[in-house]
Amino acid sequence: MTEQRVQARRRVGHVIERARRPDRDQMTAQRRRVPLWFVFLVLLGIAVLQIQQNPFGFGDLIQRHAQDISNLLVTGPYFYGTAGRNAISAAVIDEETLQTLKMPWPWDYGAHARVLDALLDYHPKAVVVDFLFVDSRPDPTLPQLIEEIHRYQRARVPLYFEGGVGLPYGEAALRPELAATGVPVLDPSLPVYGGIARQYNFTGECLGAPRPKGEPCLSLALQVFEDLYPQFPVSSLHGKMELVWGTRVAPENAKWITATDRSGIRRSCQVDIGPLRRIYLAFFDTAAVRNPCPYNAQIPVVSLMEGSEDPDLVALAGNRVIFYGGALQGAQDQTYTPVNGLLPSVFVHAMALDNLITYQGKPKQNVITVRGRALESNPAQILAIMPVILVLSLLHLRRLRVSAGRRNPGRSVTTEYMIGRAITHLWHWLAVGLALGVGLLLTLALGLSVANWVEIVFISAALAALLLVGLPDAIWGYLSHVVREAE
Repeated sequence: MTEQRVQARRRVGHVIERARRPDRDQMTAQRRRVPLWFVFLVLLGIAVLQIQQNPFGFGDLIQRHAQDISNLLVTGPYFYGTAGRNAISAAVIDEETLQTLKMPWPWDYGAHARVLDALLDYHPKAVVVDFLFVDSRPDPTLPQLIEEIHRYQRARVPLYFEGGVGLPYGEAALRPELAATGVPVLDPSLPVYGGIARQYNFTGECLGAPRPKGEPCLSLALQVFEDLYPQFPVSSLHGKMELVWGTRVAPENAKWITATDRSGIRRSCQVDIGPLRRIYLAFFDTAAVRNPCPYNAQIPVVSLMEGSEDPDLVALAGNRVIFYGGALQGAQDQTYTPVNGLLPSVFVHAMALDNLITYQGKPKQNVITVRGRALESNPAQILAIMPVILVLSLLHLRRLRVSAGRRNPGRSVTTEYMIGRAITHLWHWLAVGLALGVGLLLTLALGLSVANWVEIVFISAALAALLLVGLPDAIWGYLSHVVREAE
């Protein structure tokens, strides 16, 4: 028993000695024998740590910045369709509207009824009212708005009102007299990420008629889409919708809307920027490439109130979903968007519905659904990067076996150096290409947004760099040298 203890202590002593003073030649020999499973597990562990734990917030910064760049450079100007833009308009009351009409704010109910009545004459597909009518203030024109709601019901034109959510004094979501008409009341809540509207809720609070048992109440844009486009059912309601912001502003806006740039100069909404200049500005002067005008067509409320016979109104309002809201500075109902800067929040709802129409009920999401089960972006990214790691590990081992102890005597040192540099660049581009391929597959096949997989591209490039410097090999060589039996 004593002899066994002595032998055990000797073995421990040898292990400690090798750990303190490893033999570099022996470690180098062991590095060439690193198995595939070890390389794979080391790289996967590093990837899981970065994706799951998100040290220093690096992952979040990459995701959201990549989403903004994608909207400005690729998706928005070139790949986002116009089906939604051609089906949606917005009638917005702004400061210029009040100044032109010489009307104070807030308007009475009769004035809102006049706008809705003018819109109804153009036979819209539906109208969404983006004003909160929760105050029970005395107003003799209230019956006019109630009668207008009944006119919509008789004409079979869907009319929706937004309801108040989380009101401080327990007010009803919609004024009882208006709610009594049976008009649908929708949840207008908007999620913001870092103060920017990049996502949109699928579900919301039940403010109007209850849903069938077991079915969640839908957010504003989802409910409108479900009612108006039953041919495109939304099958998955997990997670959130990742908004894709279009940059090709409706051509109608360029006719009459101007915006003030950073120099204080009024400019048209029609901004033509070439691809190369767009790329440069997106990275180095993002504000210059943003278009301050809304993507969806805007209907002049002044023309509606004055009964204008502008032929453009027929195209802008007829058979379209119209969002009726405000862009008043005092109302503070504005949201920052990635491609436009600060816009009235009504355009966020319009963009969400635009996404649903354009993608035919299959918008980009922050989750993927496989066989009815939803996976959040982190597990999805981990699964997506595993085949990339496997391919890189296999190629790395093949390169390691082939190059072990071999040097072409006919090549100069300079030639060997240049070949090594070329292999290094090709190796990194191979990693990036593999990750991009997997990410695009996730987007096209499963609807995962760019923001929720782009991190694996950067991680794959980092893992390729670790393979080039031989980190898994070095760890294997050291551990094998330390724990092997003493000869």
